[in-house]
Amino acid sequence: MVIVYFILILTGVIMVHELGHYLFARLFKVKVLEFAIGFGPKIFSVKGRETTFRLNVFPIGGYVRMLGEEGEEIADEEEKEKSFYAKPAWQRFLITLAGPLFSILAGYLLFLPITLNWGIALPGIDEVVPGSPAEEAELRRGDVVYSINGKIAFDTSIISNEIQKGLPVELVIIRNGEKKSLRLIPRMYPETYEFVLESAEGTPSGKLVSVNGNRDTSVLKEFVNEYVVLEFEGGTVKGILKQFNEIPARYMIGISFSGLAPVFKKDIYFKEGLFVFKKGDRIVRVEDQEIEGWQDLVVLYQRLTLGKDAMMVSLQGNDLEWWRGLSGSVRVVIKRGDSTIEKNVEASFLKNILETPDLLEMGVPRYKPKNPLEAVNLSVKACNYVLLTTASSLKNFFRNVQTGQIVGVVGLAGVISAASKTGLEAVLTVVAVITISLGVLNLLPLPALDGGRIIFSLVEMITRKRLNPQVENIIHFLGFIFLMILFLYITFLDIGRMMGI
Repeated sequence: MVIVYFILILTGVIMVHELGHYLFARLFKVKVLEFAIGFGPKIFSVKGRETTFRLNVFPIGGYVRMLGEEGEEIADEEEKEKSFYAKPAWQRFLITLAGPLFSILAGYLLFLPITLNWGIALPGIDEVVPGSPAEEAELRRGDVVYSINGKIAFDTSIISNEIQKGLPVELVIIRNGEKKSLRLIPRMYPETYEFVLESAEGTPSGKLVSVNGNRDTSVLKEFVNEYVVLEFEGGTVKGILKQFNEIPARYMIGISFSGLAPVFKKDIYFKEGLFVFKKGDRIVRVEDQEIEGWQDLVVLYQRLTLGKDAMMVSLQGNDLEWWRGLSGSVRVVIKRGDSTIEKNVEASFLKNILETPDLLEMGVPRYKPKNPLEAVNLSVKACNYVLLTTASSLKNFFRNVQTGQIVGVVGLAGVISAASKTGLEAVLTVVAVITISLGVLNLLPLPALDGGRIIFSLVEMITRKRLNPQVENIIHFLGFIFLMILFLYITFLDIGRMMGI
């Protein structure tokens, strides 16, 4: 079924894009020979009055083939007038621009019914650190961050980037359906050490005093995959340092963001119709760990991943938090109505539950504007954010800064698969993001892409000199080869991410 979703979505997105080219070509009386979805051998075709509409085997793109577009000679004068290169540069510019423009506009139009029907996802607050600026401003668990310094908080990174400046911030939060403005001053927090010990012995307590006898505790990072002896004020811990992560000192306001709630969205069966958890059950404890929100679930998942003989430790200044891994049978305490129920389940089964999409409720509800005008405004701003984020990701990709934000066909199939398990809203959101991203991608000034053709048209409009169409098509052909190599590279990255490489 995922393959069907994938093909339908990709076909629809490509069709909208190519429709832009087709309609503007017809508007300027350019003869369209083919309107194709996909590349490769033909699956089927329909012959129109002038245009052959065809569906090809590989749904990784599409094209509108116009008369004379490949620079071929046309003997018939009447036909020549209908060719692509017979038209002035400004018309060719608009025909080429129409594809990306239709893609981007389709995304904007699709976001509006999503916002009107389901609302928009905004970051919620999961934990408030005692004594932090957030606690002093009376932020609470369950508050939703609407904006920071006038910027709508479509993503947690928007909030983090503003806080990292270290300047006072103006937050607008939503609490019980009402907006409330707060002013906070970020505070500098010390660096954080997060590490995992295997074959761990001992119990840490208090401040870290020494590492293998060295009182300069920053040398801990040098002992990855080695046996270490860690002296704390209240005890000694020994083990093999398997993972180490250092987070530098940074400005914070003392909040963690919400994700999923420890409340089951549907019944969970173990086997043969046997209920383990029922819809509405809330996890309140697993072994020695209290479970209140998303951050607790994150820690729980890490413990289930580590196994019994491992220990995970987080040190921030004098603040210490540590947990042992979990394996085998674990005791889970749930709240069902007014009753408290204890169950023993396998750690692997509980880990699988946390990995499965759409089994747990969201930590905070989506924000659904009461005013239609606000919904339109939010929808447009959400699309603007997607557009700018896509452009930034592409820039970073070509600078080789971040490749994790770019996905190809294989990665796209994974995204659609995850969305299809969540619901219609998630699928439509993915479609909107894909079509906007396709529009932005095609505006890149690379030969064979619409952006490359737009550049040629602009140069001709400015210089009033036309490049030989055959030379231009050779350049586009070389660009196509480059894009195919790039496509294979991104596919390799997708497969590597799937395999955890």
